[in-house]
Amino acid sequence: MIHFHNGDVVTALARRAGIPGRHLPFRETLVSGPVRANLALPEWIEERGRFLAEQYGENLLRIRNELLEQEQALDRAREEEEVVLWFEHDLFCLVNLVYLLTRLSKCRHLSIVWCSTPLGTMDDEEVFKQYHSRYAVAPAMMSAAALAWRAYTAEDATELNKMLDADFVDFPFLRDGFLLHAARFPSTRNGLGEIEQRALSGIEAGAVDFVTLFTRFDQSPPRYGFGDGEFLRHLRRLATCAVPMITITEAEGETPPKALFALTPAGKNVLEAKVDFIELNNAGFWLGGAHLTRERLWRWDSERRRIVSQPAGS
Repeated sequence: MIHFHNGDVVTALARRAGIPGRHLPFRETLVSGPVRANLALPEWIEERGRFLAEQYGENLLRIRNELLEQEQALDRAREEEEVVLWFEHDLFCLVNLVYLLTRLSKCRHLSIVWCSTPLGTMDDEEVFKQYHSRYAVAPAMMSAAALAWRAYTAEDATELNKMLDADFVDFPFLRDGFLLHAARFPSTRNGLGEIEQRALSGIEAGAVDFVTLFTRFDQSPPRYGFGDGEFLRHLRRLATCAVPMITITEAEGETPPKALFALTPAGKNVLEAKVDFIELNNAGFWLGGAHLTRERLWRWDSERRRIVSQPAGS
């Protein structure tokens, strides 16, 4: 038996609780950067490795090796009597889980602990109860995961609308999670995705230090599931874009990060929808398989709850 966990903390908890089998953390951030379909393994590792190394200041060779070892572990998992996936109801976990469900579809016996509350805050007894409450992944859940992965990795972001229209009874949180993902696209109102909107609104409301802003961004229970490094990456983008939305005064090397923020005049104007963030700063980033550029842009229409395509030059 082998278990794949949503991070090192839960991996350590499961080992300490004495849950039988081997326990491995799944170390990826598929919620961020390019996630394209149908890439050969070397291309997948190279593209993901370069993104992770550049965005998080990691050594590229080490990242490549870790990704390769992880993919090889997934290949070997098909030989296990049972594979158990441990993940939570948040967007970060959901994207990784959908990937693993499609990646491990040929396993002999695939089980899941799909938890609506954070696993990392549980004690040994609670973790053991989660293990005993695991259930076999049903064919309907596998089919929903395959549909979700195709939508998430599609070059055309309007494919995501298929996930927003359906009701996935056998896969709790799937539609809600994809609504969170869709809302990350630039809004039709002011060009901010929901992450950036929450960050700027929090700073405007007085949450000007990192810990306060991070806590307010995704309150309990967390539904984006971002770590402080991922949230800080978004904040740095807001501070370093062509027309900055915020200023950052940052202390380097601190854990958790220590930083102070302030809105720029442009940031205030965007929040008030007087100007559009994308018109000021262009696009040039990935959300799943969709590469948002000046020529190919999609926006989130919150009133219609739809991803809409924006014609080039408009």
